[in-house]
Amino acid sequence: MEFKLKGELRASGSLEELKERLASWVEELNRDLLIRGAKKPEDGARISEWVVDGNRLLLTIESGKAVRAHSALLRVRSFLSQRLGRYRLGVRGLKAEEVKVYLDRLTMSAEEARRLLEGLAEVHVLESGGYMVVFKELSGRDLEKGIVDRVLRKIVPVEAVVKETEKPHYVPMGYVLKRSPRKEVKFDGEVSEWAERLGWAKRYPGRGQWILAAPTTALLRCLTDMIIERILRPMGFEEWMLPKLTPMTVMARMPGYFDKLAEGMIYAFTPEREEEALKDFKRRFALTGELDLESLRREVGGPGYVLEPAQCTPFYQFFSGEIVNLDDLPVKIFDRSGWTWRWEGKATRGLERTIEFFRLEAVWMAEPKEAARIRDEVAYRSMEFADKILDLEVRMVVGAPFYMSGDEAAKTQVDISSSERVPTLDLEAWLPYRGSREDSEWLEIGAYSCHRDKYVKSFRVKEAKGRDVWTGCAGFGMTRWITAFLAQKGFNPDDWPGEIRRRLGKLPEPVKTVTWPRG
Repeated sequence: MEFKLKGELRASGSLEELKERLASWVEELNRDLLIRGAKKPEDGARISEWVVDGNRLLLTIESGKAVRAHSALLRVRSFLSQRLGRYRLGVRGLKAEEVKVYLDRLTMSAEEARRLLEGLAEVHVLESGGYMVVFKELSGRDLEKGIVDRVLRKIVPVEAVVKETEKPHYVPMGYVLKRSPRKEVKFDGEVSEWAERLGWAKRYPGRGQWILAAPTTALLRCLTDMIIERILRPMGFEEWMLPKLTPMTVMARMPGYFDKLAEGMIYAFTPEREEEALKDFKRRFALTGELDLESLRREVGGPGYVLEPAQCTPFYQFFSGEIVNLDDLPVKIFDRSGWTWRWEGKATRGLERTIEFFRLEAVWMAEPKEAARIRDEVAYRSMEFADKILDLEVRMVVGAPFYMSGDEAAKTQVDISSSERVPTLDLEAWLPYRGSREDSEWLEIGAYSCHRDKYVKSFRVKEAKGRDVWTGCAGFGMTRWITAFLAQKGFNPDDWPGEIRRRLGKLPEPVKTVTWPRG
C-alpha cells in the first residue's frame, strides 16, 4: 500500500521570508516526525516536493502504510503551528487537493468498489494489475475525521494476525505474534497510586472495586466511543443491551465457568418479596445497627443467580433452542451497558486487576471461516487503533483462558498453522512502572476468541439445514485500556495524542474536599 498526496497549508501571513527556515523544517520532518512509528523508513512518510506561494505552503507527500500521507499532513500542521508561532504566524487551514492510494488487492471487484465509493473516491484498475483509489478536495475536517482510512477499511483486505502455514506449528500460549514499534516513555508512575493522589479514582470498601471520578470516566467513555466508531460499527456490529444478572441454570451452559471458575464468581441470593422475609435480620439491625449475617444466611437459602462474569452469556441464551439460517448470518452485536464481575485467581492489584471491571463486549455468530475472519479483523483493528491512534506500545499474543495460570499456559501448546486453530488472541500493553519490556508482565487489555461450535452446542442452537455455525467474542477491558494509556502517557493531557485531546476538550476537574485527595 502506497500513498501520494498533494496538499496545502495556509498560514495567517506570508511565508516568503521564511523559505530558508522552511527548508530546514522540511528536512527535520523527513528525518524524524514523519517516520516516527514506522519500523522501516520506507513505511513512513516524506515530503518529496514543496513550494511557497504567498501565505500557502504547497506540499507533495509520499508514504508507505505505517505513517500514511494524509496522517503525515496533520503531523506537519501540528509541527508548523509550533514553529510559526515564534514568528507570530499561525496555521489557518489545510486541505488535500488529491490523495492517491495504490493497492495490490481489494475485498471486492473494482466495479463494486466504484458503486460503494460513488461521490467519495474514484477507483482505477492499473495495467500492472493493481488498483488506484483517488480522493479529491479533502478538507482539514475530512482529514481529521479519517475519511481516507474509513474508506480503505471497507475495501482493503485485513492483514492476517496469524500467518498460515502448510504444516502444524505449535507454540506455547503467550507466544508473541506481532508487536508495535517501541514508543517514547512519558511516565513511569504507578497508575492507581497517582489516580488516588490526583483525585481521579478512589478505592471502594469492596475488594477489587473502585470509584472512577470525572476525569477517569471521561477518558474511559472517550476510548469506548472511539473503539465503537473505529472498529465495531464499520464492521457492521449493532448495539444490544444484555442483562448482568444471570440465572445459575443459564450459567451452567457456559463451559469453563462452574467447572473452572466456580470460586471466582459473585453469587446473588434472592429472598421472597414478602413482609415476613428476613424478619429476624431486619429486627436485629433496627435494634442494634449491626448486621446479623448468620440470620441472613439462614433465611435467604441458596443463590439463584451470578453477577455476569462473561458478558456474552445472554447473547447465546437469546438463540438457545432457536433454529437459525446460515444464509441470514452473521449476527454481530456489542454491549457496553455495564460491569463484569469475576475474580480471576490472582490477587487484586490496583486498577489493573479488579473484581468489578468495565468492559465493552462484541459477540457474533457466523459460518465457521467467517467467524474466524471476524475475530481476526477485530483483533487487527484493535491493535492498529492502540498503536496508531493511541500511540501505545502493544503486542498480540496467543491467548490463554482467563482461569489458566501463567505456568499452565506456558506448558500448553497451540497450533497456529491457521487462524481457525487458534482459540484466542490477546492484546497486551506494556506498563513501564512494572519494569523493562523484556522482563515485566504485560497487561492484557483485549481478548479475541473464536469458540468454534462450543456454545452453539451447549445452548442447543440449530441450523435450518444442519450446517455448521460458530460463535466468537471480543472483550475490551476498558478499565485496563485506561490503565495502559495512563501508564504510558501519564496524567498530563498535553502529553496525550492529538485526537484524544480534541475529543475530550477540557478534562473535568476532580471533586475535592478538605481531606481528599490526600496528594
